[in-house]
Amino acid sequence: MTARPAVLAAPLAAGAATALALGVYAAVHEPTGRDFVLTGFDSAASWKSALASITMVLFVMQISLGLRITGRVGPRRPAPPWATDLHRLLGTIAFGVSLPVVFHCIWTLGYQTTDGRVSVHSLLGCVAYGLYVAKILAVRTDDRPVWALPLMGSFLGFVMLGVWWTSALVHYAGTST
Repeated sequence: MTARPAVLAAPLAAGAATALALGVYAAVHEPTGRDFVLTGFDSAASWKSALASITMVLFVMQISLGLRITGRVGPRRPAPPWATDLHRLLGTIAFGVSLPVVFHCIWTLGYQTTDGRVSVHSLLGCVAYGLYVAKILAVRTDDRPVWALPLMGSFLGFVMLGVWWTSALVHYAGTST
């Protein structure tokens, strides 16, 4: 089977449409402004930062496992047969853990441009979910180039790091407004 980069056009277009739809909805939707606090936390920022940090840990684990599966790190022998399933499970859990955070951001706060950090955070959040959609669709695409999934996964990880950096890290540093 010959790899054809053109097969990535549909997954990338769907990802771009997802990012755009999230951004447009968050921008035109009238934010409720009603924070909710999960049990065990003292504020919405606290639980969102905790879930975002768990998501980042899961993404780091997933990227590390992906590097192991592709033979980029670790022993020269092939990765164990369960590694691919664990990789997918970690990604699914990371996605699930992030959903309450994105729901709160979009529904309660909307797409904000109050300052540079918040604008970047809003943009990266939309891009992250678009990349997730593109990657999941690319996984199911036959004859994709071998470099496509590692590149998309790495880019998704870096964008998620940017989302975390502009939110949870700011919260933990005590510099959020």
